[in-house]
Amino acid sequence: MAELEFYESHAYRNFLLSQARREICNPEDIFREFPIKNAENILDFGIGNGFFLGEILKRIAPTSWLWAAECQQDLIDFLLQKKLKSQIPNFTPFFMEKNDHPILPEWIPKPDIIFSSLCISTFPNPGLAMDGLVQSLPADGRLIVIDWAKVEHPDGPKVKDKVSLDKMKFLAEDFHLDIVKSVRISEFFYAMELKAGSDFHYGYYDLKEEESDSSDTL
Repeated sequence: MAELEFYESHAYRNFLLSQARREICNPEDIFREFPIKNAENILDFGIGNGFFLGEILKRIAPTSWLWAAECQQDLIDFLLQKKLKSQIPNFTPFFMEKNDHPILPEWIPKPDIIFSSLCISTFPNPGLAMDGLVQSLPADGRLIVIDWAKVEHPDGPKVKDKVSLDKMKFLAEDFHLDIVKSVRISEFFYAMELKAGSDFHYGYYDLKEEESDSSDTL
């Protein structure tokens, strides 16, 4: 049997909804730094078991919509049960295959904000993952990334599985993303807001693949 990724373990999932996480990654602190109240459509990319769900719904307008992408089907089932039990009308969780260069399905309205917590660092190339998400935003859209600082924590992933803030900034800039803001949430977490830079290439990777396919047929 293949070894579970750290984010699939029950111990880690339990931590993600725990008071211990709240004490070092308080949602109120994050959304004070990165307001979301004007978003008509917001996407929680890699929502997991919904740690930020209540805080996001509290802060967006009643007419706004929260979309939630997740690659673990059992967590989608958990969130759907939560939606029904709590009667949340403006919340749609959906399954999305994990892809190195994630692009949102076309039936999702282009979100004003993509919010992604403890997810981008799980990709082989976090810069490419951020690039894909920005491809799915409108030109003035915002990508908010929260991740583990590269220090030891008893409930977190191993340090080798974490991406430092400096490395995440470098990857973002390497993919022509502008860093609007970056903050340390605590000793263990950081957050940053990104947007497409002036020389960001929409559809750049799709175009490269098409050109490669065309040259192969010559």
